[in-house]
This record gives sequence, structure tokens and C-alpha cells, in this order.
Amino acid sequence: MYFALGICLTLACLLVVNLAVAIAASAVWRLISAGLPEMSAATRAKIIFGLRVLPVLTAFVIAGGLVVPSYVLYEPDASGEVVGSKLAIAAFISCIAVLFALVRLSRTFLSTRRLVTNWLANGKRIRSHEQGVPVYVIEHQFPVIALVGILRPRIFVAAMVLDSLNENEIDAALAHEYGHLAASDNLKRALLRICRDLLIVPIGGGLDREWSQITEKAADERAARSGRASALDLAGALVKIARIAPFHAHPAMPSGAFLIERDEIDVTSRVKSLLTISPGLAAVPERNSYLTWLWAGVLVAILLLPLVNQGIYGFTHDAIERVVRLLQ
Repeated sequence: MYFALGICLTLACLLVVNLAVAIAASAVWRLISAGLPEMSAATRAKIIFGLRVLPVLTAFVIAGGLVVPSYVLYEPDASGEVVGSKLAIAAFISCIAVLFALVRLSRTFLSTRRLVTNWLANGKRIRSHEQGVPVYVIEHQFPVIALVGILRPRIFVAAMVLDSLNENEIDAALAHEYGHLAASDNLKRALLRICRDLLIVPIGGGLDREWSQITEKAADERAARSGRASALDLAGALVKIARIAPFHAHPAMPSGAFLIERDEIDVTSRVKSLLTISPGLAAVPERNSYLTWLWAGVLVAILLLPLVNQGIYGFTHDAIERVVRLLQ
């Protein structure tokens, strides 16, 4: 029963802390989002990503850094305590969430791998873009321009896109995909999917949608940094691709960063934003969000707290005892 109780407490802690911080993060976003329009899209994307992954990181830090050590140090082998029904239910839900996240991640990886293998087999390499990223042209019913992959990224372009855009517009569209690569958006997208699945309940869905939209604008901003001409070229590419995109087509797509998502053909707001970019604004470098360092500092402080105050483990164990009695 000793090990069963410890495992159930750890799993329940992961679930409860994740949910509590996720609710708080969503509330924080509602409070601060109105004051963010003056920030660059890249900075806003970083803030949203931090708010979205903070609940899972906090849950694992508290469970692994406080709950598990305090239980091992202070819980006697024969305490006589049993796993109550409420605690068992919470642990079961948490376990299901972890398994669900792993299954979804595996299925996404396998389906993406199959599609990419097919595209590579039937595609033709046409060039290498920034930092040697290979670009392939493929035959596809949707005007695909996509960055696929995390460790070995590739850019895929549908033949219909090459036929519809001029050379400058193609370069601008590829620069947009390189913007996703520079921001590691494919890796972030995978992490956000894991965070969403671990929650079970649909908390933070608005943050996910907001992040997806803002990262597109952030990649547009990066592509436009070479000057106003690039912004206009990218705006022209978006308009042309939107016109040739079939509205009712739902082909299978890999997990990646797309210039235009198949389910979101409306690019009006992105075009308007591009048309307002001036050469001076485009040249402004990105600033790292101070919140990134703040969140990292909080998590590190939680891990280092026991080194400063050894009694924190005893305090945590007392809290665990109260929770066990409450959930009997």
C-alpha cells in the first residue's frame, strides 16, 4: 500500500496543480491581453506559450521536487493509510490524461511520418532555403506551403503555388516558413498539444487558438524584416493562395507550420497587418519577454527551496497527510 499511496498522491498532485494553474493562467491572459497590442506578435506569442506550458511545468516541479521527496523521507512503510476512493479517482483521471497525451503524440508522429515519406517519395527537391533547409515541390490538391519536422525540418510547396506566385512572392512565402523555424514553432506546437491533452478538460483552448493566430503574424513580421517590399510580396502571396484554395477540401496534412491553414482561409487581418509594416518597424529586433525569466526563476526557486529550508519537506508531508485524510 505504501507504493500505491505514493503513486496515487503524485498523480493526483499532477492533475490538481495542472488544473489550478491552468485556470489561473487563463484568467491572467484575459486581464493582460488588452494591454498587449502594442507589443510585437513574437512577444505576445512567447507570453501565451509561457502561460500555456506553465501549468504542466509547475505540476511536475511540485510533484517531483516536493511531494515525492517528502513522501519518501517522512512516510513510514507501515502507516496503515489506504488509498481512498476520491484519491483513487483523481489518480485514475491523471493516469488516463498522461496515457491519452502519449497516445495522441504517437499517433500524430506516425501519421506525419507517413505523409512526409509519401511527399518525399513523390516530390522533387528544388532548392535549399535559409540555413540549408531543403525545399520540395509536390503535387497536392491544396496550395500547401508548409514547414514540417522538428529535428530535420523540410519545406514543402505545392506545384500550384509555384505556378501562381512570382519569384518575389515565393521568396516571401518561404521566408514566412523560415520565421516559424527560427521560432521553433513546430516544437512549441507539439508541447502545446501535450499540455492540452494532459488537462483532460477544455481549459485554455482560447490560448491555443490565440497562439496559433499570433504565431502566423509573428512569422509574417520576420519575413517582412528585409523591408516593405517583402511585406507587400508576402501580402500578395497570401491573397493569391487564398483565392486558389478550395474551401471544402479537407486533405490529410502532417503536423507542421503552414502559410495558410486549410481550415482558416480568411487572411484579411494578416494582409492588413503586413500593409501597415514600414521599413523602420520591420527592422526593430525582437525582445525576449521578461516573463520567461520570471517563470523560470519561480520554478527554479521551488526546486531550490528545500536546500534553503529543510523543513519544507516536513511541511509538505503534513499537507499530504491532511489531503489523505480528506480524501478517505
